[in-house]
Amino acid sequence: MGRQNKKTWRRRAYQRVKEEAGFSLIEIIAAVILLGSCFMLLATLIHQNSLAIQLNKRKEEAVFVRQDIKEWLSYKGQMDDLVSLNSYVLTQTAKTLTPEQKSRREHLILDDSGIQLASGSSKYGEVKVETAANRGSFVQKVKYYKDQATFLPESLRSADNQLYIGEYRNRGGEATDFLVDVTVKRDDAGTGKELMSYNPRREGLDLVIKVYDKKTGTLLTSTVMNWVVEA
Repeated sequence: MGRQNKKTWRRRAYQRVKEEAGFSLIEIIAAVILLGSCFMLLATLIHQNSLAIQLNKRKEEAVFVRQDIKEWLSYKGQMDDLVSLNSYVLTQTAKTLTPEQKSRREHLILDDSGIQLASGSSKYGEVKVETAANRGSFVQKVKYYKDQATFLPESLRSADNQLYIGEYRNRGGEATDFLVDVTVKRDDAGTGKELMSYNPRREGLDLVIKVYDKKTGTLLTSTVMNWVVEA
């Protein structure tokens, strides 16, 4: 009887050890899975943090581009050239315009490369920037690629954007991975002013300067400035 009890006790003890060993293995597997999940979560957080840092850096660079364009627009030495490139924006007072004409009146172009042609002549009366020995050279800040259908990222591709969004050039005249769009918010809109009596050359144009990422098409920054051609 005593031997049988000992055998029974040994079997139960062995079963307990076996069960405890089994639970330990399950716990180890669970711990490994949990640890793996933690590593994946940590890697995701590190990646997201890296992306956030990169985006913030891009936005800081875009703010510099925005301010550079803003200061350049205010530079009196470039004023006559910009007026010649955008006389349609400053003088067009017709109440009835085609969609293309309306779009042109609502955008500023900042370089000869943005001039649209019809039968070999400028479509909207733009005058190319003159170069002469007795005057300073025109500083190119934006270059347009209106005839290159794949120039813009897919998210920005449209007929208007193709014509009016250009590539920002740095102070060395080199291409960058930023895009610039300058749209016009006319003061006559919603103010009760008649187009015929409103003179944007004296009262100014509200310009919206937008800077995009050239690769992704993401809008990085924008600002509004009042652009007065004549005081």
